[in-house]
Amino acid sequence: MDSQGWGGGLALRPRDYLGIGEPLADVVAAAGPYGGEALHRLALGTAATMARLHLTGIAGLRLGPHNVLIGPLGEASFAPGPRSSELPPADVREWADVIVFAATGQAADGDPGLDALPDELREMIGRCRRPDPAARPTAMQLVRVLLGHSPSARHASVRELLREAEGWSGPDEWARTETRSRATGRHGRGPALI
Repeated sequence: MDSQGWGGGLALRPRDYLGIGEPLADVVAAAGPYGGEALHRLALGTAATMARLHLTGIAGLRLGPHNVLIGPLGEASFAPGPRSSELPPADVREWADVIVFAATGQAADGDPGLDALPDELREMIGRCRRPDPAARPTAMQLVRVLLGHSPSARHASVRELLREAEGWSGPDEWARTETRSRATGRHGRGPALI
């Protein structure tokens, strides 16, 4: 497992893996599927958390709509629990299925209805769901693409990319979106930012 994050001074933060909030499944059942900016923010926030966990040596996250938690300001974290023996590529596949669920309200079995996703996100989800685990992107590659960087760009360190992801989807942004969400009763349906 790549431990470059550990050597680079990245530490696991309790909020990454010991979140509080409602399961994504309950949020989608109550408010409907995510769209637009809210979907992009969810994808970026969960990919950044997954990347941080992978870089600190934690994988086998068993991601799903019931253990991705949505906090009071819209921030996403992962519920604690037993981990599987799977490697990071399995987590990337599960992440893709979680994002499909968030966008459609449906499990990503068989034909998951990827038409509900913006084009760029649909392509990324397709790569994450490849049968060959070695052909899937890493969590850090997902973060780079969701931030609008080239997947192979090396202009920013892992630490800088994770800080950028947190800044883009941080509490101030969540609070602004939460205010809009309360007014509309939805997560947001504007155009995707990717």
